[in-house]
Amino acid sequence: MQKYLITTLEVSSLSRSMSVHVDEDKIETYIRESESIDIKSALGDALYLDVKDNPDKYKLLLEGGIYEGKDGKQLLTGLKTALAYYTYARIVKNGDGNVTRYGFVQKESEYSSHIEFKEKVMAYDDAFSIADRYLKECVMFLNEKKEEYPLYKGEGKIKANRTVYRVIGE
Repeated sequence: MQKYLITTLEVSSLSRSMSVHVDEDKIETYIRESESIDIKSALGDALYLDVKDNPDKYKLLLEGGIYEGKDGKQLLTGLKTALAYYTYARIVKNGDGNVTRYGFVQKESEYSSHIEFKEKVMAYDDAFSIADRYLKECVMFLNEKKEEYPLYKGEGKIKANRTVYRVIGE
């Protein structure tokens, strides 16, 4: 069984490039969390484990590509790209910051500065919504191709919308 569905290098190449250095151990932690929380719940345990054990068997699902669907030719972005965006979102959310006695700070030089929370949340939400969209494509693909993927039980759970609206005033 391979360790993860994507490598730490694929996170940047399949999602958005990261200008700051993030420790590989942290990236692997976020990959593991993304696989366990987002990918496994959408695929179901049996299919998730089989994909990890036999990645060549699931090349189209993992890498994406064009397939013949009920509405003709369709484009699938792929599970790896969805996973890369979920991981990227967690990196943005948690950053390369450190908890210190002065609070959660981002190292930019020998000095630290506090992270702009609003910008971080916006980037996190944007990356998560992209990841959700790509994972939804994968679930739709699996629903259309149930006979080819018998381990998929059609119980994919995806949070459709993470946007929260607050009305202020009247």
